[in-house]
Amino acid sequence: METIAVYWESRAKTYGFDTVQGLSLLQLAMQSDGLVNIGALLQAHSSGKCFKWVLAQPCPLHGIRLFMALKQEDVPGIEALVNRAVEGGAVIDTQTTHPVALINFHGPHFGDRYGIADAALGTLRRKGLPILAAGCSGASVYLAVPDKLSADVITILSKVFESP
Repeated sequence: METIAVYWESRAKTYGFDTVQGLSLLQLAMQSDGLVNIGALLQAHSSGKCFKWVLAQPCPLHGIRLFMALKQEDVPGIEALVNRAVEGGAVIDTQTTHPVALINFHGPHFGDRYGIADAALGTLRRKGLPILAAGCSGASVYLAVPDKLSADVITILSKVFESP
């Protein structure tokens, strides 16, 4: 006999919402082996540039898509490095979006219950709010959204998630 326990709350509790505004979201599409090349290039030449968030996802067309949220003032230097990677064939396609806000929130029971990602992403989708990139792991949800819509996103998520 097996016992399975599921933790459930009508509104999932969070530790609150954190928002960083005024960022840029750099997207790179590449073959999977290009990740090693771009990583080495960024590590060797980014000199103090700081990424606020990095996400990699499989991309059927190219192999992998890398998302990097960074300060807008760091974009020109990083784009120069990316252009070197494009010329070397490591990166196939690039796109930069700004201004972008990075919203993240964590919960005490996110790892113990299912449906957290759907509650966040599904709610925003049904309200017609664009999500530029999203990552969920364990007890954390990260969302990149257009900067001007970040307050709307927080307002809507606050109706779905309980915040202190």
